[in-house]
Amino acid sequence: MEPNDLLLLQMVPSYHVQAILKTRHAAQTVVGKSVELDPTAQDLTELAEYLFEPHACRELLRELGDAEVCILRELVACGGRANSRDLALYFSSPDSPFAVVAPVQEKGSLTRSAPVMVAGHPTTLPSLYPAPHPHGPFEQALHRLLVLGLLFWGKQTNFVGRDYANGVYDGVLIVPQAVAEIAHQEWKLAEFQRPVTTEKGELPGENMHAFQRGLYLYWSLVAAMRDGLPLLNSHLLTRTSLRQVIDSLAAQDKFAQGLNSAQVNSENDAPYVFFLRLLLMKLGLLVERQGALHATPAREFFEQPLVVRAWRCFRLWLELPFWNEIAFIPDVVVRPGPSPLDPAHEEIVYSRLLVVDHVLRVTPETWHTLPAFVAYMKLHVPYLLFPRQYGARAERYSLGSNPYGWDFRLRRGWLTHREGWHLVEGGFIRALLTGPLYWLGMIEQDSAEHPDAFRLAQGAGLLASSAMPEVADLPEGRLVVQPNFDLVALAPVSESLLVELDAFAERVRLEHIAQYRLSKASVTRAVQLGLSAETIQRTLERAAGGVIPQNIQYSLVEWERQARRVELWRGTTLLEVDDPALLDELFNNLETCTWLVRRLAPTLAEVTTEHLAHLQELLWQRDYLPALISAAQHQDLLTGAPLLTREAQWHLLPDGLLKPLYALPNLYLATELERVTETDASTSWRRLTFASLQQAMASGCTLDAIIHFLQHYCAGGIPGSFLIRLKLWGCGYSEEPTPQIESAPLLSLAASTLPDILADEEIGPLLGASLPAEKRLVRVSPENLDRVVELLRERGFDISL
Repeated sequence: MEPNDLLLLQMVPSYHVQAILKTRHAAQTVVGKSVELDPTAQDLTELAEYLFEPHACRELLRELGDAEVCILRELVACGGRANSRDLALYFSSPDSPFAVVAPVQEKGSLTRSAPVMVAGHPTTLPSLYPAPHPHGPFEQALHRLLVLGLLFWGKQTNFVGRDYANGVYDGVLIVPQAVAEIAHQEWKLAEFQRPVTTEKGELPGENMHAFQRGLYLYWSLVAAMRDGLPLLNSHLLTRTSLRQVIDSLAAQDKFAQGLNSAQVNSENDAPYVFFLRLLLMKLGLLVERQGALHATPAREFFEQPLVVRAWRCFRLWLELPFWNEIAFIPDVVVRPGPSPLDPAHEEIVYSRLLVVDHVLRVTPETWHTLPAFVAYMKLHVPYLLFPRQYGARAERYSLGSNPYGWDFRLRRGWLTHREGWHLVEGGFIRALLTGPLYWLGMIEQDSAEHPDAFRLAQGAGLLASSAMPEVADLPEGRLVVQPNFDLVALAPVSESLLVELDAFAERVRLEHIAQYRLSKASVTRAVQLGLSAETIQRTLERAAGGVIPQNIQYSLVEWERQARRVELWRGTTLLEVDDPALLDELFNNLETCTWLVRRLAPTLAEVTTEHLAHLQELLWQRDYLPALISAAQHQDLLTGAPLLTREAQWHLLPDGLLKPLYALPNLYLATELERVTETDASTSWRRLTFASLQQAMASGCTLDAIIHFLQHYCAGGIPGSFLIRLKLWGCGYSEEPTPQIESAPLLSLAASTLPDILADEEIGPLLGASLPAEKRLVRVSPENLDRVVELLRERGFDISL
C-alpha cells in the first residue's frame, strides 16, 4: 500500500467514499461495519486495500469506455496529476485522441473571458479554455472515473455543495499510485511514449536539403566579398550588409522567401538569416575579423554526406546556447531581455531538450495543431522554462521570481498565471516549432491545407539519433560541360560540387539545376588563388564523368599561361639544374615527384619546402653538390645587414619626401623602405616622418642602418638639413645637442696656461666658469646671428636667448 494513496482517501469526504462503494457494489465488503462520516484509520487502511486491490482495478480498467480510457491514460502518462481545465483544453482540440471517441461542443461555446489590464484599465482577453458543462462528454467521463475511485481531486480543490464527483471543478486531478502502476502494466504505456527511431534506409526530408542549401548560399556570398561583410560595434551586421544578404537569399532559399529587405532594420527582424549566420560561425565557416565577417574554407564541411551535415547542425543548435528562443516569443515583451548575441540561459537549453523529446513522441505522419501541442506540453511539463524552486507559479513572470531576472509582459496588458503559460511557455514552444525545428528539417508545415499545425518530417529519426548516423551520401547529378563554356549541374546538385565550381567559374543561376560559365576572368582569379589548369580540368572531368571538350582544355592552358606571365611568390623554394633530363627523372619517379610542386621551365622547378632536405640528400647520393642560396640577403637591410650594390632608387627631398627615380623601383628595396616610411596623401610617394622612424626603431631597425640605407640608395645622399633632423628624431647625438648662444667676451688661452691664470689671486676672481673641453665654439658675425638661430630652430633645435 502506497502512503500517498492512503492520504488521498483521508482527504475524500465520507459521502463520496460511500458513493464509490455503492458504485462498485462493495458496501457489504467492509469488515462488519458501515462507513461513518469520520472513519477510523483502520477503516481507511482496509478500505484502501480493497479499492486498490490489483485484480479489482484491472477489471475496472477493462470495463471503462473509450472516453474514460483517454482521460486516465493521459493523466498516467503526464505523471499522475494535472489540472482539470488544462486537461479539458487539450481534449477540446479536434486532433486529440478524446475528440475521436467523444465529440466536443462547438468552438463558440468553449470560450470565456479572463480579466487583464490594458493601459491601466481592466479589460478582457478571450480565454482558450472551454467552458465547463455538467453534461459535456469530458465532464461525464471525469464523473465516471471519480465515482469508480480511479481518480481523486487534490486537497486544494474548492468544492461547491456535496457533489465531489462533479467534473466541472477547476482543480488538480490525481491518479492513485496503485492505479497508475496497474494502468502501465495493462495498457503498456511505455510503448506509446517511445521516441521516434531511425529506420534502415531512411532518407532526409526536403527541409534538410533546403537548409543545407541556405548554409551554402550564405557562405558563398561572404566568400565572394574580398573585405567581408561589415559589422557594427555591437557585432551585428550593418543594415546595408543585412539587406544584401536577404536579397541574395530571398530568390533562392525556401525559408527566406517572402522576406522584404526594406522592412528589415536589424538581424533580429530576420530570425532565419540570423540563425544561419550564428550556425555558420559555430561550424567555423564564418569568422569575425577586423570588424567584418569573413568566410573560411568550407570544402571539408560540404564534402560530408548531407545527413551527417544536417545531424551536426541539429546537435549544435540543440546542445549549445548560441541561439536564444526567448528573444523571438511573439506578443510578449521581455525586459530587460537578452541581447541578440547573448548566450541562452542553461534553463532555456534544458527546456529546448524537453520540447524536442516530446515532439519526437507525437504520432508520425499525422498533423498536430500547435495549440493542442502547447496544451499537451502544459500537462506534461508544467514547469517548462520556470523551475518550481523560484516561487509561486502566479509570480514567475515578474522580475526577481525567475532564474533570468527578467520581466515578462504582454505588449498590451498583464499576464495571468493561466493564460500566461500559453503566451510565454507556449510562445517559446512555437518559436522552436516554427523556427529551428522547421528549418533544420525535424518537422514539416503546410500553411495552405494545415494552418498552424506540424508533423514529423521524413528523416526526423536521423536527427534524433544521439550518435552520428552512418549512411551513404545521396547520388549526385551529372555535370554537363558544353563547348560554349557553359557548365550545367543536373539535379540533385551537391553543395560540395557548388563549392568547387565557385572557385573557378561564374554562377549564372541556381535553382533545381545549377548553371555556371567559365571565363578568362574566373580562371585567372582561380590561378591567383593557387589553382592550376590541370586541377580545374581534373575537377570538370570527374564531375562530368568523361573528357571535356578540347577547346575548353586549350583555353584553360592558355588562360593559365597568360595569368602566370608575371607572378610574385613568397616563401618559395626553387630547384635549378643544368641538364633538363635530371628534372625529367625526378618528375617521373613516384617518390620524388611528390617533393616537387610544378615545373616552371626546362631547368627550373618549385620544391615543397618541407622536402628540401630529402631532395638535397638525394642529390648528394648522386654526387651532386647543390648550392643553397637564400633570398634573405634582400631582407633585413635596415638592421645592419650588408647592402647590395644597386643604383640609386630615390631622391630624398629636404622635407623627408622620397621622389622615385624610376616608374617601378626595385621591389626588394621598396619593401624595406616601407618599414621606415609612410604614404604621403598628396603624392602617394613615401615620406620619412618622426612617427614612422620611431615605429621602425621599435621594430628593430637601427638609426645608423637607416642613415646608411638612405645614403646608399638615394641620389645625392641625405640633405644636410634633413640629416640633422633625422639624428634629432632618432637620438643620434651622443652629447646634449641643444646649441647655446654665448654673448659675453671670451678669453682664449692655452690649455696649460688656464689653471695658472685661474689660480692668480687678482685675475681669478674676475673670470667666469670655463667652457667644457668637449664643447665647440664657432664664430658668428652679429648681423648673421638671428638668421642662424632661425635656421637651427627649423632643423629641430630648442634655443633660448
